[in-house]
This record gives sequence, structure tokens and C-alpha cells, in this order.
Amino acid sequence: MNEMRFKNFLERDDGNRVGIVRFLRIGNASLHDAWFETSRHWIEDVGGERIYAGALDVVYGRSFLSFERLIIEEYPSRQAAIEVMAKSDSDIEMGLQASFVMALTPSSRFVHRMISVAGRLIRLLRPIKVREVPEVDYPKNVSLDGLSADQAQISTFYQSKQWSPFTMVSLHGFKSRAEYQIDGEDDGKRVSSGAAAYERYARRAAIQVFRRGGNFYWIATPVAVLNGDSDHPLARQWSQLVLVAWPSRMAFRHMILGQSHSRSTKHRNAGISDAIVIPGTPFEGFDKRAL
Repeated sequence: MNEMRFKNFLERDDGNRVGIVRFLRIGNASLHDAWFETSRHWIEDVGGERIYAGALDVVYGRSFLSFERLIIEEYPSRQAAIEVMAKSDSDIEMGLQASFVMALTPSSRFVHRMISVAGRLIRLLRPIKVREVPEVDYPKNVSLDGLSADQAQISTFYQSKQWSPFTMVSLHGFKSRAEYQIDGEDDGKRVSSGAAAYERYARRAAIQVFRRGGNFYWIATPVAVLNGDSDHPLARQWSQLVLVAWPSRMAFRHMILGQSHSRSTKHRNAGISDAIVIPGTPFEGFDKRAL
């Protein structure tokens, strides 16, 4: 347990709910499964909730893609989160080889509810039937909804079941000022900040996600690293974490090839300075929650 980080985290308490995101590499599966079940009761005892757990795509040789599992918890306060974390203060005790843990401020539940309502309406009124997209037709130079995916990650993406539910966790760093390429677009319609440019992309992409049966599972702002190397790629000063749930990887592939998505990516690229995207597979019972 990093007592100094925990102390600083508590001293900067803003009184809001807090999310804890754990990236985990398993060492002892039996020991980890025991911790996973026992810690669920600890979380509930302090009024918290484990809202997501799932496997992650692993790309060996890439430090931020070497974690096998993602767990997300929400707590009513920072003190409650630290109380639970202090009950298992070492990776060995949790059956882990390594872990990286960050604290985040979740988006408001009101915003979540509004997104959920909009998503259901769009799915009802304008659904898109997802057809199979042959692997050979998928552009190998198109990143997985971010700026950091490469051929190794895309190859790993294809190795999983393409018609089973999956999730995509994305970490975004926004530019202070949006940077558009000169492409003939009306300058008067461009936005000034990176965050605003990405918001233009997100609004358009969300419609395509909803129409294919996907939803936005969780959105939060990273505030602190509680466990992990400060030089690790995951420890950068990220602006946003987004977890998107999809009915299948094929649905995601179908969207990426769509013209609507292609037209909106210029706003994403103009607004984001850096990104990490990691696909995964939700565990049973964690695949149906929508914002």
C-alpha cells in the first residue's frame, strides 16, 4: 500500500463520488478469484459497487497492454475507497503479478441517464443491422478508435470471438487547442479547444454506436494514480476515460468501415494529443449495464 499516495488522495477530497479502476496481471488465479469474491462484500459494506469486471486483450511486449483484467468500482467517498483498498495492500495477497490503479471522478448520473435515454430512442427509431465484415476488408492501418493501436494490437483483436460482447476502454489526452489539417472545411465552424473538437466527434460517433446496439458504459476523469509506476504509460495526465460496451466486435468493425464514422474522425484527431485503447471481454453479469 502506497501510504503517501493514499494520504495525498484523501487530503484533496472534493466530496464527490470516486471511481477506482484496476488494471491487473494475474499471478495466482485461485488466490485472485478468492480476493475478487471477498472484496465484493467489502465494497458493498461501505456503500460502494463493483460496476465492471472483464478480461483485456493482451499484447505481449507492450507495457500498457500486458494487463489481463480490468475492474471498475465506484464509492460514495474517497475514504470509503481507501478503506477497502487497505484491506488487501499487496499484489501478492491479491494473487497478482502486477497492478496499476487509478482514481477517477465519474460523470454525473444525470448525464448518464440522459445518454441512456437518447441511446434507447436512437436504437428504437434508427437501428442498423450489422452485417459480417470480412477480415480481409478491414483496413489494417485504421486504429481501434484511438491513436495508439498498431498491427500487433489489431491482430490480437481478431483472435477473439467476433460476434460475442466486448468492451473498449479508452484513455484520452486532449490538446489545449484543436489542430485541424487544412482540408477545405469552413474555419468558422471549427472549435478552439481539443476537448470541444473531441466532443464534436463523440456526439457523431455516439449515434453510430447506439444504432448498432452499443452503449457508453462509464465515463470519468482521472485524478490520481494510487498504485503503479509513475513513468508507466497509463500514468500520463489523461483528460478522460471512456468504457464503451458493444454487442460484438463485428459491430465495431462495421462502424469503423462506415462513411459517417470516417467523416467524423477529423474532429477526434484534431482534439486528441494522445490515446490508449484496449479492447476486452466482459465477465458474465457485467455485460448489460448502460449509462
